Amino acid sequence: MPRVTFLPNDKTVEVPAGTLLHEAAIKAGVENLHLPCGGEGTCGQCLVEVVGAQPASAGLNLVMACQTKVREDMVIRLPEDRDVAMQVVGDSHFLLSEEILPSQADLCPLYRIEQLTVPPASIEEHYSDWLRLARALGGNLTAGLPVLRKLAAALREQEGAVTVALDETGSATRVLDIWPGRIDVRPLGLAIDIGTTTVAVQLVDLRDGQVIETATTYNQQIRRGVDVITRIDYARTPERLEELRDLILNTLNGLIGELTRGAGVAAGEIQAAFVAGNTIMIHLLLGLPPRHIREAPYVPTVNPVPPLEAREVGLAIHPSAMVHFASGVGSYVGGDITAGLLTTDFLTEKEQVFLYLDIGTNGEIVVGNADWMVGCACSAGPAFEGSGIKCGMRATQGAIEYVQIGEGGSSLRYKVIGGGKPAGICGSGLICLLGELFVRRVVDQAGRFNPDQAAGRVVESEHGRAFILESGAGTASGEDLLITEADIENLIRTKAAIYAACDLILENVGLPWDAISRVYIAGGFGRYIQVADAVLIGMLPDIAHKKFRYIGNAALTGAYIALLSRTHRQRLSDLASRMTYLDLSSDPHYMDSYVKAMFLPHTDMAHFPGVARKMAQ
Repeated sequence: MPRVTFLPNDKTVEVPAGTLLHEAAIKAGVENLHLPCGGEGTCGQCLVEVVGAQPASAGLNLVMACQTKVREDMVIRLPEDRDVAMQVVGDSHFLLSEEILPSQADLCPLYRIEQLTVPPASIEEHYSDWLRLARALGGNLTAGLPVLRKLAAALREQEGAVTVALDETGSATRVLDIWPGRIDVRPLGLAIDIGTTTVAVQLVDLRDGQVIETATTYNQQIRRGVDVITRIDYARTPERLEELRDLILNTLNGLIGELTRGAGVAAGEIQAAFVAGNTIMIHLLLGLPPRHIREAPYVPTVNPVPPLEAREVGLAIHPSAMVHFASGVGSYVGGDITAGLLTTDFLTEKEQVFLYLDIGTNGEIVVGNADWMVGCACSAGPAFEGSGIKCGMRATQGAIEYVQIGEGGSSLRYKVIGGGKPAGICGSGLICLLGELFVRRVVDQAGRFNPDQAAGRVVESEHGRAFILESGAGTASGEDLLITEADIENLIRTKAAIYAACDLILENVGLPWDAISRVYIAGGFGRYIQVADAVLIGMLPDIAHKKFRYIGNAALTGAYIALLSRTHRQRLSDLASRMTYLDLSSDPHYMDSYVKAMFLPHTDMAHFPGVARKMAQ
């Protein structure tokens, strides 16, 4: 079989002839080869240099690893791995009022420890050991045979004093273990948010709800697709599905290891987990084929997902710990959205109407209140994650996050995450920049550059007409940071998808924008959006800015709340069953709304009166 050697890793592997280069890299254990388009050959991000075997062309012999098959021995030079640490932290509980989070009185976690004394049996009251335990605990109990075998000895060794481990998963409380006497057991659980781009995990003390540690990182599945659609396409074979499952388990278990080391506890002490994630992410975690979610009639394998043991899921915690999943509503409105709604007034307020926006690679929208809810989703794309933008990057050190352009467009100021020379620009910076370019008339409503503005900054480049954000002398790479018209078109498509979905869902329920009392903006990316900038480009509605409220990583906070409160777990299940799911792909009006939103800020300026006034000034 042909041998492939990867440099600079210096790893060699034998593969059958016809194997794709990226599959050979996986077999060799090479991890820094990414396929943002899911192996479709459309993004060009998996370019590698062939330095041996195949005949070289003039200059570098670059090929796409996802499209090139191995026919003979090859030597491949891989690109430099530029992954860097995350800037965004997953903990956002501080953004919420105390009324939202479970109180001490409301604590009823998935796993809890109870210390009690069970009265002894007597001739007059000869109730069984099990019935006396049930009476002492005051509830409907279930248990497995191992617990029943320990019960008699445990009740008699310390005159009825016992410590009991309980699982609060459903209508009945399950006894997981029982020990004689008063045993000091610290119950620990995990709140988990599996996002398409980022993953966040919290280690929680279930006695009092204290968050012990929080850890966040990028979802390693990004290597095989930047959004859910590319990952669905990539997972069409059992081998690739298993690869994606391994990637998310590596991500999660790496975070769990980081948490346990930081807290000085053993992973086996973690006895419960509550997971929030969109429908596709949950399918990939469990190794369920996601392809049917994208094919008519667009149904998942399972929803809601029943509780599973950690050993089945693959989480590196106590093997028999129960893992619970937030219930989803539809194929593209998943448990991350229902969990996030726990952090809002949706479930308690009946008089006002609210709008919930989770903005990321997918845009999920819910409108309603405690009486009714309608949800939908749109494919926003990864532009605001930096993908598909020439100098785009994630919100990490070196990314421009804020831009201000002076009169005439020639002077420019910016802020870089971590300071120093910029390496690129992240999502919040892109939104800010696009708004500044438009309001300074450097670009028109269609996103085309006006060469009469921004003298010296609007140039003709090999990529077409572009705006120089920073010249090479002032950048980390030494190359100019350019924003091209193609980049701007990509950004406009993304913002149009979000606004069109919001506009259409309101049209379907017969409400105008001014009927909305509050707009909740969720998600790690959403937390860094400036409302004024997002309104200026037509991504968010032109309503009073005081109506917008950031709630950060609401999915993680919702998972945290559900981990601790039986009341909220029931609310979560109820709202998933009550929400109406609107499928935009089957609504003929969505494309009309989308096309109208494909301008800055919109084709109909009556939708954006505040922006019209600003432009007139």
